[in-house]
Amino acid sequence: MMKNSTKVRTLATAGAMVVAMLAGAGPVSATDGTSPSTTPGSARSVPAPINDAGPAAGTYTSFAGCSGQVHKGYEQGSGTAYARGQFSLGTSTRGYACWGWLERRKDSSSAFERVSDYHTASDSTGWYYSQDPVQSRVCIGDFLYANSYSCVGYW
Repeated sequence: MMKNSTKVRTLATAGAMVVAMLAGAGPVSATDGTSPSTTPGSARSVPAPINDAGPAAGTYTSFAGCSGQVHKGYEQGSGTAYARGQFSLGTSTRGYACWGWLERRKDSSSAFERVSDYHTASDSTGWYYSQDPVQSRVCIGDFLYANSYSCVGYW
């Protein structure tokens, strides 16, 4: 039998998930489609694996010799769209470590916000909910100056 505090916590979590889904937020992230991500925000599991459909057109960005692109993915079964950043990083042509991250916005009138951790190696972020009207993009920079980065296109 569950303790009362466990029941309350379980009901509160379920209630928050229902509110988020009704608001159109969708799941925040999943690293492999079955486990939560450790990226910023309240990450949750995705019920089914995500199929990587490859790079999204118009999302390739590069900065001082480092690059990144949004990869689109679809949840098996439901077809819900997700996005992740894929990076080729290292040392910039200016001698600084390159950084990459994924941003998204809830619709075309909202500002983009960083949703992933900063990456400094050639790897990828976890999967992030990106069903229309949500839009995702990658950013690459080396931060020699505060504005030393590039974010191009979105999916």
